Amino acid sequence: MPAKISTLAAIPSLTFILTTTSLAEANNNITNAVSEICSRQAIECLYDQKGIIIGKPGRTANFKGTTDQASKKFRKYFGVIAPDAAVILGNILNAEDREKIRENYPVILPWFTAQDRRDLIESSVRSQVKEQQPDITDEALGKIVERSVKASLEASGQSPDNQDDGSSNILDGALSHELGHLYFIRTYWPDQTSNVTDVKPSTIKRYGGPAADWLDEMAAILLENDALTTGRNDNLREAIENDFETMWPLEEYFTMTHPAFEQARRIIEARQKTAKGRAQGGVIVLSKGDLDKREDGREPVMFYAQSRGFADYMIEKSGNERIFANIAAFVAEDRPITEWLGEHGVKNNIAPTIHGLEADFYAWLKNRF
Repeated sequence: MPAKISTLAAIPSLTFILTTTSLAEANNNITNAVSEICSRQAIECLYDQKGIIIGKPGRTANFKGTTDQASKKFRKYFGVIAPDAAVILGNILNAEDREKIRENYPVILPWFTAQDRRDLIESSVRSQVKEQQPDITDEALGKIVERSVKASLEASGQSPDNQDDGSSNILDGALSHELGHLYFIRTYWPDQTSNVTDVKPSTIKRYGGPAADWLDEMAAILLENDALTTGRNDNLREAIENDFETMWPLEEYFTMTHPAFEQARRIIEARQKTAKGRAQGGVIVLSKGDLDKREDGREPVMFYAQSRGFADYMIEKSGNERIFANIAAFVAEDRPITEWLGEHGVKNNIAPTIHGLEADFYAWLKNRF
């Protein structure tokens, strides 16, 4: 099973590709199984043209249009219609229900809202304290839980008082980012049948789909919103100030494993110890401060910033906003980016060699910022 990591300002997350079926019929004729799930009192379903949002009552409205917007961007950059998606908010469906949803939606993304994260932290802290102090009073327990939840949320960059501090925009961008990963794998490698909702750590052998990690990441970066893009560009400015020492040379960038892959895989393994952990599936949300430091001094968050910069560079230089659709089709035939550069670089106003490409890319970044 492939593993997939993505970030906010560093949101590493593992996502996995799923099975196929078309929603073309389902828009007006949802199967009885999905209808039955959506009719339950404890569940609310919100339908988009390109998908469905499933969550607790009162929690789906903020996600209206999410799959439609992500799908629109995917078509803009890749020229094809994205697979229909189901976004499942929080731990609300058991394995049997998830299988029923999967029969109708080619892409499934488990997602935890800000409130879901708050609830998860509170539940975990409450259980730990009760186990350590079984005779603690409700009042004392409540105070400990409140302090712990506040500290945890502040450490992750989320407002502890549920105020809109901009983090909701970042999370919206992150959700589209994750859908981009799944759309990409599903579109160019349709035979992939990995499962993002029921993850087995022993089967996680690689990051993402069959494409090189940088290209897999590119598909997700292209679907991000302005809130995330602003953060990526800030990191690029820092890289320029450091004479690009914090970025990976393109020769390494094109062949490397995602820099946060091993950490994400360890988190997935640790989650298997509890039912709540397993219910989170393969999506991980980490703040920049949560990421492991690397021996080479480069931060995993820079992988995303570099991908953002390279995406903008390639689109502007080639004058073709679907340049990565061309590259993806080429790579899907098991051909490396070096061959694409040699065969198609010059006619796309792109240097035909990696070293020439890197020099021009760095010069373009300096001029842009």
